Amino acid sequence: MKKLLSLLLIGSFAISLVQAQSLDEVLKNYYTNVGGLDNWHALQSTRMTGRANQMGMEFPFTMVMTRPNKQKLVVNIQGTEYVEAFDGKTAWTINPFTGGTEPQKKSAEESAEAAKQMFEDDLMDYKAKGHQASLEGDDEVEGTRTFVVKLTTKAGDERFYYIDRDNYVPLMIKTFAGTGQMKGMPIEQHLSDYAEVNGMMMPHSMTTKVNGEVVAQLTFDRIETNVGVKEDLFSFPGDK
Repeated sequence: MKKLLSLLLIGSFAISLVQAQSLDEVLKNYYTNVGGLDNWHALQSTRMTGRANQMGMEFPFTMVMTRPNKQKLVVNIQGTEYVEAFDGKTAWTINPFTGGTEPQKKSAEESAEAAKQMFEDDLMDYKAKGHQASLEGDDEVEGTRTFVVKLTTKAGDERFYYIDRDNYVPLMIKTFAGTGQMKGMPIEQHLSDYAEVNGMMMPHSMTTKVNGEVVAQLTFDRIETNVGVKEDLFSFPGDK
C-alpha cells in the first residue's frame, strides 16, 4: 500500500510538472510572437481610431489608454458623443442613448470593476502580479484550434485566453460581467486581423459577444503607441 501511494504521489507530481512546463512553453511562445515582454513593458500609452459597428450602423471612435489603467472611449454618433472613461479612481459616462448629454459618474461598484481593466495584459508576468494561471487543455474558436489558459487574478476573477496553437496569439478572451443586470454572464472578446505596430502584434478587429450574442464590433484603422496624453483627458469634466 505504501509503495502504491508513493507511486501515485510521484505520478501526480510528474503530471503537475509536465502541465507547468506546457503552460510555460505556451506563454513563452505567446510573449515572443506578440513582440516580446520588453516591448510591451516599454509601452506607456496607446491611441486607437477606427469604426464601431452596432445595430447595423457604423460610427467613428477614438480610444485612448495609459498605464496603469486609465482609459477613455469616445464614439461619435451623428454629431453626439458617447463616452466611457475611467480616470484611475472614478468611472464616468456620457450616454445619449439614455436621453442625456451631460457626463454622469458611475457607481462605486462600476468604478471598482473599471479599475481592474489594466493597461498591460494581466497574463504578462502574471506571477509577479500575484495572479495564477493554468493550462486547461484545448478548444476551437471558429474552427481554429487553441490552447485554453485560465487566469485567476489575485482578486479572484477568472479569465480564459484562447491562444492560437499555430501563431500563439489570443483569438478570444472570455471574462464574466461583474456588475449590473448582466452580472455573471460570459463576455467574449474575439480578436482578429493581427498586424505589427512598432514591433508588437496587435489585433485590428474586435467583436464582443454577451451570452453568444454580438453586442459590438470595433475595427481599428490606426493604432499609435506611446502618444503624448494629458492627464485631464480622463478626468470627469466637473473635476478638471
